[in-house]
Amino acid sequence: MAMKKQFSLSNFKLVVAMLVVMWSVHLMASVTGIAFSQYGLVPWDTSRLYGIIAYPFIHGDWQHLIGNTFGLLISGYLASQLPCFKRSTVVIFILTGILVWLFASFAIHIGASGVVMGYFGFIMGSAIFRRNVWSFVIALALLAITQYFQISLVGTLFSFDESTSASSHIFGFISGCVAAYLFRGVGRPTKRAVS
Repeated sequence: MAMKKQFSLSNFKLVVAMLVVMWSVHLMASVTGIAFSQYGLVPWDTSRLYGIIAYPFIHGDWQHLIGNTFGLLISGYLASQLPCFKRSTVVIFILTGILVWLFASFAIHIGASGVVMGYFGFIMGSAIFRRNVWSFVIALALLAITQYFQISLVGTLFSFDESTSASSHIFGFISGCVAAYLFRGVGRPTKRAVS
């Protein structure tokens, strides 16, 4: 049976919009000197709950931003080819933020790596829970592209370097898997009973 699915740019516009906001915030910080990191996520700080949504858009330096941009372009584009991408993005954003706020170490957490890992989890989870050819193609494409560019998503997932938010990586991946599970049945053809 021929695969009817084709790669599309439609949902990817959401990723582009996120990147525009991230780059705009960092450019503004560079020009004005405003320390946007103060708006990051701080676990158990009820006065800064906005950080749950704001922190992926804030980066510490250009290297941090460029690295996450590259990760979002790859994982975001491939994740955008799967059903329920927009709803899954909302789940990844909110659930990752809540889990980091509840369980991460006390620090100011910033950066979009949790979203990148969320899309990684969503792609891998979709291949496991949906078990169709298209989901496997997307997962294999992610593994092939990251291998080609010598990017270790698994290594990043379990990176416990002091300068990185390991909690964002792990909880992002978990949130992506949760989204894949929640929406596993959406878009599947219904099975007809036969006698």
